[in-house]
Amino acid sequence: MTAPFLIVDGYNIIGSWDELNKLKKLDLGSSRAQLIAILSAYYPWCWDRIIVVFDGQRYGWDHIDGVEVVFTSGRETADTMIERLAAGLSTNHMVEVATSDVAEYRTASNFGAKVLSATALYERLDEERSNYHNRLADESDQRGVKFDDLLQKKVLDNLERLRRS
Repeated sequence: MTAPFLIVDGYNIIGSWDELNKLKKLDLGSSRAQLIAILSAYYPWCWDRIIVVFDGQRYGWDHIDGVEVVFTSGRETADTMIERLAAGLSTNHMVEVATSDVAEYRTASNFGAKVLSATALYERLDEERSNYHNRLADESDQRGVKFDDLLQKKVLDNLERLRRS
C-alpha cells in the first residue's frame, strides 16, 4: 500500500506548535515558510503528497520543495478547502488530516481520513527523524569504514576548524 496523502491545516498547526507560534508573532510569512520547510523534509518518506492549506485573500496553489501550498480565496476558508480535499481524495487514497480543530476533526473523520492533532503530527515527525538517524547509524556500522577512519587527525582538525569558522 502506498503512503497516505497529508492535508495540513496550516495556521492551526502554526498556532499549536510553540516554536512556530512564537515566530508567527514576529513574522507570519516566516512561520509559514518554516512549517513548509519542516514538512518538505519528510516528503516523500512519510507521505506521497503533502498539501498545506492557509486562509487567504486571493486563491493560489504553489509547489515548494515537494509540498503543495494552497491559499484559499477570500470567499472560502481553509476548513472548507480541507473538507473538500479530504472528501475528494479519500475515495481513492489514504488521507491524513493534521489539525487540532475539533469540528474539522469530525468532518475529516466522516470522510474516512485519519486525523492527527498538532501534537500527534509533531510526535510523528520526531519519531520519523529518530528512525532516520537510527537507519543512518546502522548503515554506517554495516559499512565498517567511517569518514574519520579515512583521514589523518591533522586533516580532520583542519576540517573541523574550517567548519567552525
